Order: sequence, then structure tokens, then C-alpha cells
Amino acid sequence: MKIESIFKTIFFAFALGAFMFACEQETSSQTSTEAEVVEVETDTQASPSEVEAKREYNDFSAWVNERSARVESATEAEWKEMKQEYKDKEAELETKSASWDDKTKEEWKELKASWKSTEDKAEARFKGNR
Repeated sequence: MKIESIFKTIFFAFALGAFMFACEQETSSQTSTEAEVVEVETDTQASPSEVEAKREYNDFSAWVNERSARVESATEAEWKEMKQEYKDKEAELETKSASWDDKTKEEWKELKASWKSTEDKAEARFKGNR
């Protein structure tokens, strides 16, 4: 009975730790997204269209970062879906990028380079599985 009690205690400690870890990851990603929103909202000289463009860029950036983190564990079918979704979203934002400020355009280039790196890693991983 005493050993069973010890195992239960250890199990609950690990379960609690896992839940805390999962909650912590979610909180940190929400915090960075909220900080980006605050940054856009506090820019008093920005026009509504500039604010909307920055919001769209920030949303896409968060999407890319989330998908890049997931690609290591994605199946090939999931990867193909992510890749197509990226292409669609990128094409949509590319048409709008001409009106962005220089800082956002530079961030846009860096984001695309980051995705290209993720894409190269994923393609190499799936090529090795064939």
C-alpha cells in the first residue's frame, strides 16, 4: 500500500508538471502576440490602413512561428497542407506589402527567409524518409 501511494504521488507530480509546462507555453505565445497588438495600437501616427496592415503581418508572423515549431513532428500530409496554406497567405500579403513601412518590409523579408529555412529542413526530412 505504501509503495502504491508513493507511485500515485509521483504520477500526480509529473502530471501537474506537464500541465504547468503546457500552460506556460501557451501563456508566453499569447503574451508576445498581445505585445505586438499593443505596439500597433499605441502608434498614434499610423493610419487605420497601416494599423490593419501591421496587424495582418503580425498575425501571419505568429502563424509562421507556430507552424515552424510544429513542422518537426508533422506528417508529410500535414506538411503539404501547411506549405500550401503558407503559399496562399504569403501571396495575399505580398500584394499588400508594397504599402508597408520600411521596417515591416524588412521584417517581411526575414520572415520569408525563416520560412524558407523551415521549408528546406522539412523537405530534407521527408526526402530522407522516402
